[in-house]
Amino acid sequence: MLSFRIVLVEPEHPHNVGFVARAMHCNAIPELYIVYPNRDTVNPESYRTAHNSAEILDAAKVVHTLDEALATAHYAIAFSRRRFDTVIPHTPLPQVTEILPKEGTVALVFGRESCGLALDEIERCAMICEIPVPGQMSLNLAQAVTTACYELCRNGLLDNRGLRTDRVPLKRGRVEQANIGQIENFLQYLRAHLTDRYQNNTWTESAVREFLQRLAPTRFEMSALLGLVKSLVMQSSLKSQDKK
Repeated sequence: MLSFRIVLVEPEHPHNVGFVARAMHCNAIPELYIVYPNRDTVNPESYRTAHNSAEILDAAKVVHTLDEALATAHYAIAFSRRRFDTVIPHTPLPQVTEILPKEGTVALVFGRESCGLALDEIERCAMICEIPVPGQMSLNLAQAVTTACYELCRNGLLDNRGLRTDRVPLKRGRVEQANIGQIENFLQYLRAHLTDRYQNNTWTESAVREFLQRLAPTRFEMSALLGLVKSLVMQSSLKSQDKK
């Protein structure tokens, strides 16, 4: 069985630790290790941003070294965008699930907000993972953890698959393609309310007819479009009456 552990190395802002706990709770990852060389407990300020996730912080293991945080794990991945002169393999986040072991505890290791992980910390891991973003900056610590957790969830590696069964389905009518008769009814209404300029251009109606048939709208969409045009015609008529 495959399980995951989040390891934060010397997080500098307590509120980020709280946000990380919330992301872990949302993704059913309960195991949090925090490397604080000079602390033995979670900063109380972290609870302020750990909405409904205090149990994650309550159970968090505060250790003094990264070695302690990794001792009982079976595989470790260092998250970093920095370039290092190392032989440790590098992979972007979308491909990381293809390389994970089949079982054991995988530690996802994240560094400090200001400078990330040091080279000696990265070399304690089996892989470097980068979250690919087009800009030159790295994501915030809590954002990075959230993104990594979601990638695991998206690939079905977490217990909580994320989809709720009590959602009310979106009702958009029957998914049935509009027929030519419905399109022609729309064009007839449109033709009756066009200005003289467009009524005298036969290509306009042909162009709209060809466009609608090529677009292949559903009956629901065609009805919605007709209702929209009727509303515009009514609005225009009201404005004309007001001017009189």
